[in-house]
Amino acid sequence: MGILSAFVVPHPPLIIPDIGRNDLRKIEKTVEAYKEIGRRVTLIEPDTVVIASPHSVLYQNYNHISPGKTAKGDFGRFGCPQIELAVNYDYELVRLITDIAQEAGIMAGTEGERDKSLDHGILVPLYFIRDILGKTKVVRVSLSGLSLLEHYRLGEAIDKAVTLSGKRVVFIASGDLSHKLKLTGPYGFAPEGPAFDEKITEILASGAFERLFELDDAFAFKAAECGLRSIAMMAGALDRKTVASELLSYEGPFGVGYAVASFDVNGDDSSRCFGDLETLRLKKEAEKVRNAEGELVRLARSSLEYYAKNRRHL
Repeated sequence: MGILSAFVVPHPPLIIPDIGRNDLRKIEKTVEAYKEIGRRVTLIEPDTVVIASPHSVLYQNYNHISPGKTAKGDFGRFGCPQIELAVNYDYELVRLITDIAQEAGIMAGTEGERDKSLDHGILVPLYFIRDILGKTKVVRVSLSGLSLLEHYRLGEAIDKAVTLSGKRVVFIASGDLSHKLKLTGPYGFAPEGPAFDEKITEILASGAFERLFELDDAFAFKAAECGLRSIAMMAGALDRKTVASELLSYEGPFGVGYAVASFDVNGDDSSRCFGDLETLRLKKEAEKVRNAEGELVRLARSSLEYYAKNRRHL
């Protein structure tokens, strides 16, 4: 069956009424769009919701997938410890995702859990679907310092696992966009901030996920984003699928970009194999560099490669 629908949502705790209070009026579009996403997820009646969060357990070269059967968390860090949510993990799907990822050489799994409690990157999306948490399970996936392509490949593994499981599953990519939209914002301003958000919202509105690979790390770093890899993982979960994309809202009144988008799967489209296309592009670039090498550089590279493979010198 595969992923049925996917969504991109921000995770500002102030969107919770008891936390945001009067500030909610300043992000009214985001609030209403979030409620619509909650309504759509509820209507799908998923068996499981997979959520990617940039604030879960974070490693440089490993995507952590939360183990166990249950977890909970609250908004105590934001002055509201009484708002608590609990989830049942879909440990069977977690095991399947982990096995498929490791077979494909993707650095992801359940090892290295440091904090079992749910982070706000998970809690905020869950708040808007809290009415179905009693019967809907959750898979919590962290981001990492690995490339966009590796996150895309993990998304592909997730979709493969979902297909094999036969379950009804939706994917939620939790993440804010740039944190540098305004001088008055908490992180200041950088010209890359608005430019980044413009590019991302265009991609979300069109579903042109191949354009994610055009965003280099330096540009994203200067924009101070936190959701790009969540979006890349979601895009991988929608690989080779026809999607109806919709950007429900975008705003950034506090200097941080909040985008809400929806992607409904309508069928298969083998031409939307953006991970394979990016892999091929990188291979061609590497070949081009090799073909331009001088004799000494080629000899040095060959010596290093030989030693790495055989543990002895040429």
